Amino acid sequence: MANNLEFKKRLIKYMEIEAMSRYEEPVAQELINSITNKNFEIIRDNFGSVIFHKQVRSKNAPKVMIAAHMDEVGFMVRNIDPKGQILLSPMGGIWPTTVIGTKAKLVTDSGKEFLGLFGHTSIHIMQPKEIEKAITNDELYADFGFKNYEDAINQGASVGDLVYMSGETILFANEDLIGGKAMDNRAGITTLEYIAKSIENLEIDIDLYLVGTVQEEVGTRGARTSVSIIDPDVAIALDTCASHDTIGTIAGNTALFKGAALRVKDKGTLMDPKLIKFFQNIAQKNNIRAYKFVAMGGGTDAHEMQYAKGGAATLTISLPQRYLHSPIGVCAISDLVAAGNLIIEFIKCFNKQEWENIKYK
Repeated sequence: MANNLEFKKRLIKYMEIEAMSRYEEPVAQELINSITNKNFEIIRDNFGSVIFHKQVRSKNAPKVMIAAHMDEVGFMVRNIDPKGQILLSPMGGIWPTTVIGTKAKLVTDSGKEFLGLFGHTSIHIMQPKEIEKAITNDELYADFGFKNYEDAINQGASVGDLVYMSGETILFANEDLIGGKAMDNRAGITTLEYIAKSIENLEIDIDLYLVGTVQEEVGTRGARTSVSIIDPDVAIALDTCASHDTIGTIAGNTALFKGAALRVKDKGTLMDPKLIKFFQNIAQKNNIRAYKFVAMGGGTDAHEMQYAKGGAATLTISLPQRYLHSPIGVCAISDLVAAGNLIIEFIKCFNKQEWENIKYK
């Protein structure tokens, strides 16, 4: 079983790494530096996804791919205003209302960093009709204190630079809760690391691939490249999902403190019913909290992973999170550990015979 305090420390470490889509290498290197057991072979694809392969001695063992994406949402500089403020293009889906007035960090091509904030017009000088409107990404800007366009250029700012959200880590009085930047999907990455360390010395009957994918937030692109290398029989995405336990959400049954959420359907994937049932049985047998849900929006790396050569039996195991794609997301450690334990038990008991029972004949 997990040491929840140690798990939380590792999650904080991963959340405090800055690694936007296409710039995930710091997270990849942290994984590589942590998962050092000689039983894992490390493979990289040409997009930057990192694959930890634990080969089995049994012939014709089923290939199982378990993937969590490494990237976080953020912004790219699309233009510099004559006043010196920075106009932005989102990297991933972001409702700009969530970032207004919060701290921003500009990272230039040369690695120079500037702190600032996501700007807005003060309510005192807004037209009444504008107060009622939500700001759009086209209108969003960041202010790093540059005097004008020339000052911004002279200090090294340029189109294509990265602008990160900078949510602080929050330790709640309820020790099961934690808040922080890039919870989507550093919660999944921390769980993936926990799985790797829990099974690294076990004899297993599957050909196992644990994968940190890139560019999920901009179109599940790293999953497409890594699955083309692996061609798994079974593919499992490990990712956060929206939690429906706050004021104002549409109806849904995901919530914190309920355990691992087994996704049945989203806009890109219909999960394998036999695989869902197999995980439900594991959860019941091992007294691990888990439940089914239908996603009311979004998708995961499973959308690409299902298209392994000939198709893969696919499932997303979701980690409920409040406040997705904002400066600070909130998860329950117990949910993350439940998801990890569920996958660990799956790895321990899945084999060729169980695969024969699931696959189409």
